[in-house]
Amino acid sequence: MVAVESADLDHLFLFILASVIFEVVVLSHIPIRLTASGDVEIRRIVNMTSGKSTNSNTVEVDGIRFKTLVPERVLMIPTREDVKTPVQFGIRVTNLSSIPYRFIFFGLMPELQDAKGVVIERTWGRNATKAPQEADFLLAMPGESLAFFVEGQLYCYQDKFGLGGYESSGGAWAFRTLNPGRYQVRFTYENRDAVRKIYYGGSVEGLWTGKASTPWEEFRLVY
Repeated sequence: MVAVESADLDHLFLFILASVIFEVVVLSHIPIRLTASGDVEIRRIVNMTSGKSTNSNTVEVDGIRFKTLVPERVLMIPTREDVKTPVQFGIRVTNLSSIPYRFIFFGLMPELQDAKGVVIERTWGRNATKAPQEADFLLAMPGESLAFFVEGQLYCYQDKFGLGGYESSGGAWAFRTLNPGRYQVRFTYENRDAVRKIYYGGSVEGLWTGKASTPWEEFRLVY
């Protein structure tokens, strides 16, 4: 057994205390932003990565990795028409290449299939159009990830229920007749132009071009 002098203990205590105070001060000065752009920035830091994925729940196309995000796996079906259940599905895009790329999520809508693999029909319509602005083109540097979420609602009508929401360019989508049970969701990201025009003139360059469907991810609808 090694004896420790009281002076050494005092020095050790002061060193630990100083370390704790330093960590608190540093953490307290980290900016936490709750805006959509801030959320993307935070996710970029958390999801710094490199190399190729071996996960079966991701797909990689031309150096870009895609993943389906399902924050809530069990969703409650509303039983009254004045009650709505918020739903959120998302896509994560990770740039594994050595080139910075921009991504735009206009027109992104969920795709559903039931437990037997039967694709659920999705209806779509538009009563307004939003032209893209520069802020809608999100930049992913090499090794960075972007996460984008599509929000919708489960709603009840005439003893049936459906799932509907809006996509970023102003269109509305819906799955009108659903039943309790297991479903799977995915997204298909597609962009054909490396340069896109923006609202009020001008253009944005450096967009990733290609098409990718994210893997199916399961969730449940229950009463």
